[in-house]
Amino acid sequence: MLLALLIAGKLLMKPGGDRPNKEEKITGKQHFWRDKKVKNGYRLQQNLLDDHARILDKDNIRKATGSMSAMEDKFERLASDSFLKPGDVIGVSRKWYDHYGVYIGEGRVIHYADKTKDFGKNVSIYETDLEGFTQGCKDYFVLHFPKAGGPPRKLRSSTDFTENPREGTGIFDFIFKAKYQLFSPEETIKRAKSRLGERSYNLTRNNCEHFALWCKTGVSFSRQVDMALSI
Repeated sequence: MLLALLIAGKLLMKPGGDRPNKEEKITGKQHFWRDKKVKNGYRLQQNLLDDHARILDKDNIRKATGSMSAMEDKFERLASDSFLKPGDVIGVSRKWYDHYGVYIGEGRVIHYADKTKDFGKNVSIYETDLEGFTQGCKDYFVLHFPKAGGPPRKLRSSTDFTENPREGTGIFDFIFKAKYQLFSPEETIKRAKSRLGERSYNLTRNNCEHFALWCKTGVSFSRQVDMALSI
């Protein structure tokens, strides 16, 4: 019983994916850290004691920290010309919920929403620009799908943040049951475009998250709905 409680406590306390990070200069000897990748001034480092990883820039400023799988993905994005890649499932955290869409390249997004806001009388699947999707929010996220499977994780575009709103961790990971495959970026975009004009929005069964995840995985699911119903 004690062992089970300790394991459960560890799972509840350990956030997955892209963990909250405060940019700060790393100084002194770092005995348990080793460079794994170096690219365009960024270094991906792995902790020798666990699966923890971090990203440092050319000035030794910590830009991100989290699981190795998530940090490998974020490292490639930070070290490239654009954080976003065509075929990404992207999202933005509003005050009470996350809004999702599919990035199709050249600053364009396909999502399930009203023409002027996320909700309204004329909700449909349509194409808009990134600014229209984020509605002025500078910090957005991309979903990272771990190599080992399991629930997707948020990769925040920001490199300095104190919390990761509505990131499913701990006990909610046990609730996640979806089994999925990942479509290529080209197929993901094709699937998104195939549903342009659809007007069958349903908050609990066919919302923006259901749509975006279906485009990428073939499975229509929403962790926001699952967590709310579980609570």
